[in-house]
Amino acid sequence: MKSPTKLLLLLFVLITGNVCGQSPADYLASHATDLSTGTIKDISTISPDFYTNHLFLVGEIHGIKRGQDVDFALLTLLNKKIKLKTYIAEVDFAKAYFLNHYLANGDEALIDAVFKDWAEQDAQWANTDFQDKIRKIRKYNLTIKADQRIHFEGIDQIHNPLLVARYFKETLKDGQFKNSRLSFAPLLNALEMKNDSLIIQSAALLIGKLENDDSGKMAEALFALKNCTLIKTSREAVMHTNFKELFVMRHWENQKLYSFMGFGHILQSKTNNDKSVFLAYRLENDPSLPLKGKIVSIGMIYLDSKMSMPSAGLPAQFQDKGKRFTAFNQYNHDGPLIKLDGIADFKEVTKENSTTLFDLHASGSPYFTQSFVIKYAEIMPAEQRLYFDEKGKYITDYLQYVVLIRNSEETNMLLP
Repeated sequence: MKSPTKLLLLLFVLITGNVCGQSPADYLASHATDLSTGTIKDISTISPDFYTNHLFLVGEIHGIKRGQDVDFALLTLLNKKIKLKTYIAEVDFAKAYFLNHYLANGDEALIDAVFKDWAEQDAQWANTDFQDKIRKIRKYNLTIKADQRIHFEGIDQIHNPLLVARYFKETLKDGQFKNSRLSFAPLLNALEMKNDSLIIQSAALLIGKLENDDSGKMAEALFALKNCTLIKTSREAVMHTNFKELFVMRHWENQKLYSFMGFGHILQSKTNNDKSVFLAYRLENDPSLPLKGKIVSIGMIYLDSKMSMPSAGLPAQFQDKGKRFTAFNQYNHDGPLIKLDGIADFKEVTKENSTTLFDLHASGSPYFTQSFVIKYAEIMPAEQRLYFDEKGKYITDYLQYVVLIRNSEETNMLLP
């Protein structure tokens, strides 16, 4: 008779041997959650460890319709399961302010103001699918308790100084600003002229006058003023700075946090020969933030999907002639412009028209030791390429979950 120790050892060898022998496709098939209906009906496939994270980062490639459904499904799941309500958006503080007022009162003119700005810039955010998602969040909020309702926080660089001027004009109506309203006149003029240098100078002077009074709405105004001084600073640095500022202001150490952003922002390791250092890496490695090991990144990849792209940004042979936006079908992860190593495994275990969440970092995952390799066609602009080449880093060092979207339509763009 074998001893209990030998029996346990034999069992361990059999189990680990079986796990190590799993193909990537077999692993994926057993760690998949269906999101095809835009909701998560079977949450039993999601590990309980998922909910223990502090910050949930979801990254999309802009211009692809079904990403908005994934965002809403994950956001509402987390709201129900762990009472998460803070949505850190890829918008600036002014747009977050107007979107929150829309969530509170349903005034469609507020959504119109935010999206009109993007439409005038030919930004991929200017689409009705994004708009409708915000409307769905408002409707969802009306079904839950007031203190559990989802709200937006903006950490992005200033998008449009004119909207920032409108933000200040509205907030300055508060009685707390009675004695300081006139001091804002130079800044308002600079914002309306879109003069960056004057905006920075005027905002810095106001901070000097007001920084000793950070009570109530003055704290919000100071946060906005600091953003005005950062109008020429790089986006990733601004987002990092704003996140840290709000972490203290909002006492986020006591809250679960969620964010939906462009794919690059959610990467937790460096790319492009360590030259590209994105938001997730900065937050994960910031010693002043208690987030080490508490961030989960969920990235979207695509097959047979279309993207709305500004036609002017595409080579002539790809443009929908005479249209401001082109339904571009060349930006999928099985080519022709980009090719993700291992994409065939994800395709093998999914069906056409499906949306599937995969856990890449469960026990026995092959992705702990698999490099994150994307190959690009020569025609791809250098600034749009990401090389996942930080030394000693593998797929799960960049992100821990992937959502495969198959056969999505392009976003429906708003025109100015």
